Amino acid sequence: MKNTVPDTTLSSENTQTPPMFNSIDAKSCVGATCQMLSGLGSEIRKMFLLGLQKKAQAPDDLLIDLSLGNPDLEPPQEVLLALETLARDRSPGMHRYMDNSGFFAARKYVSETLSAEWSLPLLPEQVFMTAGAAGALQIIMRTLLDPSDEVLVFAPYFSEYAPYTANFGAQFRVCPTGVNHLPSREQIREHLSAQTKLVILNSPNNPSGVSWPQETYTIFFEELMRLRQKTSRIIHVLSDEPYSKLLFEPSSVESLFKQYDATWVVRSHSKDLGLAGDRIGYFVWSPALHNQDLLGSLRNSARALGQVNASAFFQRLLPLVGHAQVDVAEYQRRVSLFTDLFKQHGVPCAQPSGGFFLFPQSPKPDETVFVSKLLEKGVLVVAGRGFGKPGFVRLSLTRPQVELAQAAHIFCEVFTSLNP
Repeated sequence: MKNTVPDTTLSSENTQTPPMFNSIDAKSCVGATCQMLSGLGSEIRKMFLLGLQKKAQAPDDLLIDLSLGNPDLEPPQEVLLALETLARDRSPGMHRYMDNSGFFAARKYVSETLSAEWSLPLLPEQVFMTAGAAGALQIIMRTLLDPSDEVLVFAPYFSEYAPYTANFGAQFRVCPTGVNHLPSREQIREHLSAQTKLVILNSPNNPSGVSWPQETYTIFFEELMRLRQKTSRIIHVLSDEPYSKLLFEPSSVESLFKQYDATWVVRSHSKDLGLAGDRIGYFVWSPALHNQDLLGSLRNSARALGQVNASAFFQRLLPLVGHAQVDVAEYQRRVSLFTDLFKQHGVPCAQPSGGFFLFPQSPKPDETVFVSKLLEKGVLVVAGRGFGKPGFVRLSLTRPQVELAQAAHIFCEVFTSLNP
């Protein structure tokens, strides 16, 4: 019997794209602002994709990827057990919407935890649950910034701060720092201006792992108050602290809320609980800033950004396991593996106080030469210019110990060859 089903096989003729579709320029699909944003903060991803390309071309060649800050320590066992328990909970309402600022129980847990840590009273109403630290940063910036405002950061800085700032039409301003990655009073004073609306701090820092000591905070806040007295302008301080629980030694820094009255603190559990892909974090703000109008504005900002609320599931998890953390000593061992070799081979590198990053100095002023030589030897790192500080490179120590040991020796060999 003759087959009556229509032949849908595409011929060589009808696989050709109709002429009316050939004229579309790919760039015309993307807005001008997005095209501008695509060039900001892309150094990390560029190196990561370069590594994937190299691996595809030569799969048998050595490639140790130290480019992407993707924490590799798995969640603690008690976190995994709590996840199993929650997943089995069939109570009604477990997965429904809630107040944009989050479940009261989660906010109460955070407020009580930070109140004890900082020795000051903090209300649940001063806590806003978010989709990781990135979500928190965006909500705060959306609430505070106008196009005429300046956002000040200190080099080296987390590269995403630049596109976040551009997102809201504000101006991005970078304050340089010394070889220890700490700013001087003169540098701070020179780069604060009458247009500064927000200063972003990041301690322990990504990419350097360096923390600000109390004396640097003291100088910084003195300069903010000096400018306030001169201009009557309140500058907000945003302390981005996703690595605060990965410190190698306890911090002696006093609570920033006690030091300055217009402070926002952002934290997440991506690193300390090994939940980077699950996006759970929060931010809190100084008591002097708190009022219902502000809370309403923050809720509206979250909705406008499409971040209706943080994950209900992981908000419920937090009070159960927020006290836990990954093995910080493992990250410290990885850092010491490199810094011990650096000292033997004369590689300048500020000592990290926490986290899993290193930011050593390049043997050449143009660090991209060093990056290329390392890639030839099978080690992938990121150029410091992507973090606002050329002449340095970033290493993310999120690979197995055996790979890191090999990478550390290759790094020092290449460094020595370029710096005889």
